[in-house]
Amino acid sequence: MTEAAAPSAPAAPGRPAAMPGLPYFGGIVRMKKDPIAYLGEASRKGPVVLLGRLGRRAFYQVNDPDLVRSVMTAPRADVGMTRTSDVLGILFGESVFTMQDEPWRKRRDELQPAFRTSNLPELFGSAAGEIERTVDRFQAVADARGSVDCSAALLDLLQRMIVRMMFGVAVPETAEHLTRAFDYGLEYRQRRRWSLAGLPLWFPTPANRRFNDGVARLNASIVEIIEDHRAHPPERAGLLTMLMECRDEKTGAGWSDDELLAEVKTTFVAGWLTTTTAATWLFDLLGRHPGITDRVVAELDALPADRPLGYDDLHRLEYTEDTILEAMRLFPPGWLLSRRVRRPYTLGGLRLDDNAVLLVSPYALHRDPAHWREPQRFDPDRFRDSTHGEAHKAAFLPFGYGPRVCIGRGVAMMELKMIVATLLRRFRFTLADPAPATLQPVSFLRRAEPLVLDIAPR
Repeated sequence: MTEAAAPSAPAAPGRPAAMPGLPYFGGIVRMKKDPIAYLGEASRKGPVVLLGRLGRRAFYQVNDPDLVRSVMTAPRADVGMTRTSDVLGILFGESVFTMQDEPWRKRRDELQPAFRTSNLPELFGSAAGEIERTVDRFQAVADARGSVDCSAALLDLLQRMIVRMMFGVAVPETAEHLTRAFDYGLEYRQRRRWSLAGLPLWFPTPANRRFNDGVARLNASIVEIIEDHRAHPPERAGLLTMLMECRDEKTGAGWSDDELLAEVKTTFVAGWLTTTTAATWLFDLLGRHPGITDRVVAELDALPADRPLGYDDLHRLEYTEDTILEAMRLFPPGWLLSRRVRRPYTLGGLRLDDNAVLLVSPYALHRDPAHWREPQRFDPDRFRDSTHGEAHKAAFLPFGYGPRVCIGRGVAMMELKMIVATLLRRFRFTLADPAPATLQPVSFLRRAEPLVLDIAPR
């Protein structure tokens, strides 16, 4: 998608539009109950909308792409992250996901070599065998013209893929710990996010104890794997090996165990849960649009049929890539981004006090008819057809925007292409139940019901 000159955003008035609701609190209670509907309603109110307040903190939604770009690229002294002191700060530690200011820049620069494109073929080789194991399991179901819970199968597959890419070997016990800890932690964070009154995480409530105990077990499991990895390096280098090779740009020193632990956890979630969410919605949409599926399959059939899929084949899958991007437009895994004002800051003519929270909803932006033609339509061609009028990159945020854009986006796109290409070359999927899916907006935009697909051989 190309970025064209966009018209200047209308200046936010001195008093922004405000969502109706309770005095002072505004619509925060509604936000907790149904955030997708609430943010969609707020996206139509104006470029910046006051949602309400919790204590001293005012919450604003930013809806205009030019203002979104301003927020996402603002100097760190003006606008920072909101992840450092909540559940995510404890769950991920001092990682590139939670850090701010100069420590974040330094860590990001140190991480960059691990995620360079030249490492992707090695990771592809690690993950390919895991997809073939899923193909083997699907084959018996397809031969019997049966059904498969695709959401569960994709969760399992991507877990095995990222474990293999991360550690170079299969570690099922650690994968189980990771699953439980991250699932509970991310859902717990969502419950606390809009709580009108929440006790500090150090206070020994049953929920806090469960969360903290889960993080402790998770950390211990990963530390054990790191120690074993050092003692017995695997034959095939994985992301853990690449992270171990990261160096301080000034001293040349490697990372401490705590730094390595934090980045392993962050990389695992980015490569597993977010990608699983994207893959589930992608297969949901393909099941609803057989014409688009046929075009993806036609592109796959143009690949050599006498050998398995290779890494270089992925570069030829342009329509498949556009289909993946279009699925992430309609159902972005990261459905809500947030920033915190760190000192008085002016946004589009609106003066904001420090500690205000600025929310950006990729879900709402991606479906705004001001930026997308027929935004509810699943249309991969919009990413190639310049006449569709998609003019502003800050209206498309599947991987974030600005300096903090997802560093692992190359790995995620590789995973998604691998899965689609391998499975659609072998099987035809149709929705067992075409009823609209229910959105479940926790930390990621999940599908509430299992995605059950009928499966048959091609």
